[in-house]
Amino acid sequence: MYRILKNQRLVPNLYHLVVEVPEVARSAKPGQFVMVIPDEKGERIPLNLADFDKDKGTIELVYLVVGVSTRKLSRIKPGSSLAGVAGPLGRPTEIGRKETVFLVGGCFGPAGLYPIARELKLAGNKVIFLTEARDHAYVYWEDKIKAFADHYFNLFRRDCFDSGKTLETAFNMVKLKYPELSRVLVMGCDYLLHKISTLTSSSGIKIEVYLTPIMVDGTGMCGACRVTVSGKTYFACVDGPVFDGHGLDWVEYFARRQAFLPQEQLALGKLEILPPEQKKT
Repeated sequence: MYRILKNQRLVPNLYHLVVEVPEVARSAKPGQFVMVIPDEKGERIPLNLADFDKDKGTIELVYLVVGVSTRKLSRIKPGSSLAGVAGPLGRPTEIGRKETVFLVGGCFGPAGLYPIARELKLAGNKVIFLTEARDHAYVYWEDKIKAFADHYFNLFRRDCFDSGKTLETAFNMVKLKYPELSRVLVMGCDYLLHKISTLTSSSGIKIEVYLTPIMVDGTGMCGACRVTVSGKTYFACVDGPVFDGHGLDWVEYFARRQAFLPQEQLALGKLEILPPEQKKT
């Protein structure tokens, strides 16, 4: 069993989970993910590694409460255990040297990008970091991220009528200020991944998107996370989780993301909202 040390809300609908998993912590690298099973009847949940401590044997995860399994996960108290944690999975993020890299994170994305920013900075790269959120109430870990960012800023959807145009403005601003910019890493909701990839299609700058949310099994056995990139087929879990945003077939990707939507809605409808002590006898 895998003991939970912390499981608390960071901001609305986002939770911070710390778990004792020494075998995962020892091998973890920035950009990888784990599969978490909340209880014996729970499904696998793919979650990006937000941090790891090899000495303490712990990993940190930040997750969005959206379906049945993440709702179950959010109710588990510290001191309890998870039914399963598998990992680290996926390919680590490539860490170059002497590059200027722009990291864009929304929702759970800033947490998953945090260890990547740290590794990039320690390797001698220039790190530009953008947190995209509804408003400041949804921003977290600013001080942690700023410690490894040469330039950090926020972009709030609340302040604009067209978030796409504002994202484009932010990208153009960074490109103008840092003409040597060579890579953009994007992690978060599907809208953010797609929008950044679309807005930068003619920029000539490499866009790397993290496709963890599309996974089901996480080991390449189920095939649910098949994606097409530049005409070739890959599994997001074993070949990724990061892929070229300009080469990704987004139409296919969004179709796969909706493949299990009816089952997810049915499961949510059957979920017991009240805790055991509040059920009617």
